[in-house]
Amino acid sequence: MPRALFAIVAVLMSLTQSAAAQDTSKLMVELNRSTDAGEGVCQVIFVGRNDLGQPFNEITLRLAVFDAEGIFQNMLALPLGQLSADHRKIARFNLPSECAAISEIVVNDVAACILPGGEDISGECLDKLEVSSRSDIAFGL
Repeated sequence: MPRALFAIVAVLMSLTQSAAAQDTSKLMVELNRSTDAGEGVCQVIFVGRNDLGQPFNEITLRLAVFDAEGIFQNMLALPLGQLSADHRKIARFNLPSECAAISEIVVNDVAACILPGGEDISGECLDKLEVSSRSDIAFGL
């Protein structure tokens, strides 16, 4: 009997790992570019991509900005707005600092991730969120 139980547990674990390995659905946000846009202003460009297989009426991330020494400076909201399934969206923001004075931007939370029916699944969106940066500014979770 223990062998049979062990075999069943092994099969269930294999199926669970296989299902998890096949789940490639994610919400991706990339810090694509940062450019000094005038005296004391850093313009940042974010690209969001919805590969979760469902549209969203609203997606808003809450971001924390750190200075060159790694000290927290401010919190801001990054509203990506409506994001269709398998679609990319560009968001541009001006931060009140030169780009060289910003070391990192961190996603602190998903403030809103609202389905067309009005349900907010922010926790699920945070779990599926992947971030990256092409800029000199680090972008992380």
